[in-house]
Amino acid sequence: MKTRFLTKLESMGRRYYEVFGDIEAQTEFLKLVSLVLLGLLFLALFGAFVLAKRPPVVIRVEDVGKAEAITDLASHNAPSALEMLYFAKTFVKRYAEYNAYTVSRDMAEAWNMMGGRCQSAVKRDLIESGTLARIQDAKLNAVIEFKEGKLERETPEHAFISLVWVRTLKSYKDTSYLDSSLLKSDLVLRKIPRSPGTPSGLLVDEYREILLNRLEDLKR
Repeated sequence: MKTRFLTKLESMGRRYYEVFGDIEAQTEFLKLVSLVLLGLLFLALFGAFVLAKRPPVVIRVEDVGKAEAITDLASHNAPSALEMLYFAKTFVKRYAEYNAYTVSRDMAEAWNMMGGRCQSAVKRDLIESGTLARIQDAKLNAVIEFKEGKLERETPEHAFISLVWVRTLKSYKDTSYLDSSLLKSDLVLRKIPRSPGTPSGLLVDEYREILLNRLEDLKR
């Protein structure tokens, strides 16, 4: 089969094609090598993508230090009930344990623990209710104490958590200010693959906060 280069030479009436044969052979060889290397590059990229999507292996260790044998990677990487309760409490502390001097940082960490729709709804509620402005204006500082925590229900995709806690509010501006309330939080956690960005494998999909009682005896 004649190449375009050879056809062009013949049409031009050139002789002594042997002078150009080595150059054309090298060109065809370089084309072939380039295609092979391109294919290897795509395979490497695909392999890197597959490895990046794999969940990290979590090896739990007993109290005495003995490593637990892993037989089912998916089930061992799934968040346990204790992990889900810890995640829920951590979120509530980031979101509701106000401190006028660290509120921006704490809220940013809370946003990272939420799903997109929940994040938008909570941000809107905080701004419309004036909570953020009140924290800054009154220089509030809150301390949370958890009283109860329970995994109410669990499905393969979600976990439903309820927490009962007391929040005590003080003010950096007015040292005589003291307010304490008993509250309940209901959270819907969505289970997702673990990753460096979400090592817990959880995101808050829904959050509801209910005031149960104002503890009037703590007011000055």
